[in-house]
Amino acid sequence: MVVHNEREALCVAVEMERRAIRMYERALLLVEDEAVRKGIESILQQERRHLSSFIKMRESHPASAEEESLLVQAMGAEALFPGGVIQMERSQGLTSLAGLYSFAIDSEQHAMETYRSFAEKCQDSNVSEIFRIIAEEESAHLVSLRNAELQ
Repeated sequence: MVVHNEREALCVAVEMERRAIRMYERALLLVEDEAVRKGIESILQQERRHLSSFIKMRESHPASAEEESLLVQAMGAEALFPGGVIQMERSQGLTSLAGLYSFAIDSEQHAMETYRSFAEKCQDSNVSEIFRIIAEEESAHLVSLRNAELQ
């Protein structure tokens, strides 16, 4: 995924978090196992916090609605969360904690790498630093998911 500036990066980041939230919310409608439900709810809480951070940042680097719409359309849904809830089900993420953690680990790894890439491309050092901080949050979340997976 190619972004050219912080406006574009923030548009993509907001959309990534929105799609993650929608995907996990849909998963909650399908999951029956209570432990998996709680795992999804925990992941959702972090995704919502990330979305809030990105929305606040985007306010200082606004893009026109047309620019944002074109950018999001160009990325395509599959580029952000390949397979969505269907892939989560295939990974047994709706029926077991191990499957959920495996799916979430892959998603967090992708997000962390994407946000680090955005940090490198931003001209605004404040936005770049925020992407680095959020990439580190994703990294810490990744470690906690890996630890949970091992238990």
